[in-house]
Amino acid sequence: MNNTNTETESLPMPITQKAIHLASQFASQHQHPQKVEQIYINTLAVLVVGDYLKLLGIEIDLDRGDSWNPVTRLFENVADLYIKGLGKIECRPIRRVHQNAENGKQNLSDNPPETCPVPLEAREERIGYIVVEIDEDEKVARLLGFSPTADSGELVLKELHSLDDFLVNLEHFFDAKVDLNQWFLNVFNSDWQPFDAVFNPQPQTSPREIENPISSNLGNWFKNIVETGWQKIEQGKKSLEDAIFPDKNPDFAFRGGGSSRSESPLSGGQTTIRQTFPEADVTRAKLIDLGMRLGRTTVALLVAIAQQSDRTVRVHAQLHPAIGELYLPRNLKLSLISDAGKILDELESTVQQQCISLEFEVEPGESFSIRLAIDDLSITENFMV
Repeated sequence: MNNTNTETESLPMPITQKAIHLASQFASQHQHPQKVEQIYINTLAVLVVGDYLKLLGIEIDLDRGDSWNPVTRLFENVADLYIKGLGKIECRPIRRVHQNAENGKQNLSDNPPETCPVPLEAREERIGYIVVEIDEDEKVARLLGFSPTADSGELVLKELHSLDDFLVNLEHFFDAKVDLNQWFLNVFNSDWQPFDAVFNPQPQTSPREIENPISSNLGNWFKNIVETGWQKIEQGKKSLEDAIFPDKNPDFAFRGGGSSRSESPLSGGQTTIRQTFPEADVTRAKLIDLGMRLGRTTVALLVAIAQQSDRTVRVHAQLHPAIGELYLPRNLKLSLISDAGKILDELESTVQQQCISLEFEVEPGESFSIRLAIDDLSITENFMV
């Protein structure tokens, strides 16, 4: 950890007249002096950090913060700022106090604060905290440093990370997200594989030297004329549909209308991938190891996406037992998490359940996570559009 010296390593930022005017406007909506002061200084801190991020080219959205909601401001002590595609940071303010000396000049207080309190309502759904020292007399704010958490309810100023660490932390958040727009361009992280590779892997065989006496005319292959002995890769093996959707269990399908519940039985016939993901532009799957406690149980997370006419992306996520297993582990939770950390939807597998699924739409620029959890183990996959 890089400790931050508040005198030499803090970053000064101007408090603009526009910021003062807006903070005064927000504060004037209330009568209680303590609440007026709280809203005023919180708003200044948010605007100063917002100016800092905009200088770095980091996109923010003031309207998505609770600090910009007049009702929330009334009941909660929040100074949150939404960073597009990532989530909220909390901009906790402290005042730089001046004292009047006998000669009429102002001096800084001899007892500056050592900690910055963080109210309970600001300790969740945050990706980090920046402490902002507000000096109204000089119309200057100083960004004192960064902390990734505030579990104790206070931030010790001498233990803050540097702002460089803050930027590195943001990069880690960006890197951890799967950009679904890249999927439409056929660009994937190596962890996400085609369904075939996950559910019907090719057996590894020792190399053998066998020479076919019949020569093959590769020019004819383009015309779908293939010599005897040459088969399409799909031939001679169990198809993917049979591997995931066997005839005996034709009950894997998303419920229509954007709902996100567990499987709904279909009446008769075998369910195919095309039936399950009829509008999908891209489909991908990933094997996830649930650990030794479950006997190295592996499940497969299937994700299918489709580009809508209004530029939203429809996402289908299904959880299946991997090949060799009939059912999902009991009490395995599949959750949809917002970029602010809220659980938007959650399913839990029951006894002898073969699939659970989520279906939802995502706006351009939005982020979300899909979390698998069982007992005290959780695995999260982050996505962005």
